[in-house]
Amino acid sequence: MKKFRAYYLIIYCILLFSVTHSQNNTLRNTIIKKNIIDISLGGSGLFLSANYSRVIFITSKYFVNTSVGIGTVPFVGGFSVPHQISFNIGKENSFLELGIGGSYWSGKSNSSGYTETLYSYNLSPIIGWRKNFKSNMSFRAYLNPLIHISGEYYIENYSVVPYLGVSIGYAF
Repeated sequence: MKKFRAYYLIIYCILLFSVTHSQNNTLRNTIIKKNIIDISLGGSGLFLSANYSRVIFITSKYFVNTSVGIGTVPFVGGFSVPHQISFNIGKENSFLELGIGGSYWSGKSNSSGYTETLYSYNLSPIIGWRKNFKSNMSFRAYLNPLIHISGEYYIENYSVVPYLGVSIGYAF
């Protein structure tokens, strides 16, 4: 019977460690910068909004992103507070984006000769495409129908409005 030698065990452990950590996790290596500031046209911001996004969870195949911002609605007045959470599936720099968002809107009304403050909340499912560029730029195009949940109608007589959004941003 051969003697067991400790150096065989050490060599085996080193080889096992190097093999298990040599897998290339491309998505984690691609998404190094987890913060994004972007400008959106349409989308959850209703017209024009500035947003802050943060990647909160990354695996080798997907990541989860949250976003909050402030926007303006020039045709009916007031401001909006868009917020989203999305699940992004893809490889390297191109992703299918699925999620849910919402938008709180507050504005003024001049009907009947007096000014009244109006509020509204819309919920919106999100399906879209996200592209991250090597220059730290980010682009999104998505469809998010607005579903009126509560408050006043700022667009007369609607319950669901087909809507889309486009945004461009910078990752840091």
